[in-house]
Amino acid sequence: MLNIEELKWRKEPTKYKEMQIEYSNCNTVNSKKTKMYDYYICDYCGDKIRLDIKKAERSGGIAIIPHSLTKCGEIKLALCNKCLNKIIKQFENKIN
Repeated sequence: MLNIEELKWRKEPTKYKEMQIEYSNCNTVNSKKTKMYDYYICDYCGDKIRLDIKKAERSGGIAIIPHSLTKCGEIKLALCNKCLNKIIKQFENKIN
């Protein structure tokens, strides 16, 4: 997981683009790039969270962790479904 100080000052998680290069002839400088899909990278485990899949079928998304857990304001995190409970437990342990 990233440092909480870095996460606190970040506005939103970065959205990345997966690009595909279309090779024409042998020159890679003049080749065209086409966007395949957008994705987030999970702040806990580093897996890709694809945004071209329906919202109900995605493996994760943006989670807003409230001030009551962080004690430093709301934090927006890109998280997988499997990592959400781990992050919440980690913040709860810091409170206690």
